[in-house]
Amino acid sequence: MYTDLPKNLRLLCSYHQSIAEVCRKLKINRPQFNRYLNGQTQPSLRLMRKLCDFFGVEEAELLLPHGQFSELVRLKPHGSRVQVVKNIPVNTVEDVVLSSRTKLDPYVGYYFTYYNSMSNPGKILRGFAQIYITPFGANIKSLENIAQKDQPEANGFTCKYEGIIYMLGDRIFITTMEMLTRNEVTHTILYPSYKNRIQYLSGIMSGVAAHAMRAPAATRIVYQFLGKSVDIRNSMKMCGLFDYGDEQIHQEIQQTLRSTLDPDRNLMEAALL
Repeated sequence: MYTDLPKNLRLLCSYHQSIAEVCRKLKINRPQFNRYLNGQTQPSLRLMRKLCDFFGVEEAELLLPHGQFSELVRLKPHGSRVQVVKNIPVNTVEDVVLSSRTKLDPYVGYYFTYYNSMSNPGKILRGFAQIYITPFGANIKSLENIAQKDQPEANGFTCKYEGIIYMLGDRIFITTMEMLTRNEVTHTILYPSYKNRIQYLSGIMSGVAAHAMRAPAATRIVYQFLGKSVDIRNSMKMCGLFDYGDEQIHQEIQQTLRSTLDPDRNLMEAALL
């Protein structure tokens, strides 16, 4: 992926007075920058964005094969360098995500997720999620099987989500994208656990239903901690749609998911004007 990055960086530096000048303006240590130019190491995600802002290129462009990149740079209008201030919100989010890694260490592991299905109002959807740490922060991925558990012959579908998880103040924030269709983003805010042993995390999730109307909706959600290591295949078999009153879902979870806004659907949906 980073094969041509050193050549592309050297080409960009050639448009400046010297490499020392580039390092000074970027506030990057010269020996460290030399390692990027020699291909000995790779810039972090945060530094990649800083480099792209400085040189006026996109990250995807900077990683192009050198021949294509040379032609692209040649055709760029003179003085088209992007201003760093343009990406202040992105950089701020990255700082928050990076600083959250140690705070989220206790939450690393596998979970069942429970919420009121947006595609099948009145049903509880149990999904399977994993929170894990990366060099760039904490990530989350989850799988959902949209099919009734007591009707295995019924046609269902699978949703796969991936995203980031971070802490602001005393709350846990999660943003995920549905990766198979890429037509949905969900936002979740959870209460952290104030116990030594994590059992449940509860909060609110917003998103859109998968059916044709795609109504924006919000629901209560519960994360049930399963452990640091689980039988993934067996856990996935336990996921799907459930009726309220089903003994497979703990009564405590069912009570938490119930909404006083709409006791039949347990969703808050946006009105169509």
